[in-house]
Amino acid sequence: MDKLFLTAAWLMLIACSNAAGGGYRPSGTPAAGTTYIFAPHPYLNPQDLYSAYEPVVRYLERKIPGIRFSVETSRDYADYEAKIAARKFHFGLPNPYQTVFSLEHGYRVIAKMTPDENFRGMMVARKDNKLSNPPDLSGKTLCFSSPTAVAATMLPLLHLHELGLKVKDNPVKYVGSPISAIMNAYTGDALACGTTVRFWRNWSRDNPDKAVEMETLWMTDALPHNGVVARNDVPAELAKQVATVLAGMDKDKELDQRQFKFEQAHFEPASNDTYLPMSLFLRRYDEAIGLPPQMKFRSR
Repeated sequence: MDKLFLTAAWLMLIACSNAAGGGYRPSGTPAAGTTYIFAPHPYLNPQDLYSAYEPVVRYLERKIPGIRFSVETSRDYADYEAKIAARKFHFGLPNPYQTVFSLEHGYRVIAKMTPDENFRGMMVARKDNKLSNPPDLSGKTLCFSSPTAVAATMLPLLHLHELGLKVKDNPVKYVGSPISAIMNAYTGDALACGTTVRFWRNWSRDNPDKAVEMETLWMTDALPHNGVVARNDVPAELAKQVATVLAGMDKDKELDQRQFKFEQAHFEPASNDTYLPMSLFLRRYDEAIGLPPQMKFRSR
């Protein structure tokens, strides 16, 4: 019954999202002189995020002649979500939760990052902590990037809960990014941290001397990866072009893939329905642990 109710609510949300913000306009051409804002969610610090996505928007400009794009960064997750609510950008790259949230504010899904295998969470700790079971973490300080970070925080916390740890009894530090969380575990400021498959791989590659002192623990299942959303007043043809170009990036033999340090060149087509599993996950998390206050009303 719960799943039927949630599915019905999801279908209503999709219908409302098409009507929000004055209704989706399925035709038209880009306004002359418009610069389209592309805003990835702040999983890196603003400088690194800008550097990571500047090559992406320049690639879009080369493939879609006559259209200009700019990268907009945000201070933190709360700042980014406020921009979604205010409809501040034309295209976004929100995390899965923020993708669901964006549907309430007149955005629609046009593509997503891939592979979903990268969108798994895990715990990381120093080897000399000698952790073997989740109850070993009981009462100890844990570290995560943000309370609303799906793969790096929420997936690991729910997984630990399901493995028997009373996560509500643990002191938790939120430090802004998955990389900062790993460093807190490395320095011993936290017994263990949550991060993602992708960020652990990147950090280990860039810090091999530190990585040998660390170990990964308790990997989670995957959810749909970060979505690419378009505001509903973006011309339909342009949104389709952006989705098509992004989906072809990692197959372009003329494109130097080495410039994409954070593996942000892999996309595939997607739609609003792709994120139904995320809505179901939010419901499970809310029942087991309780969603952060800023997410509370969005799981229903």
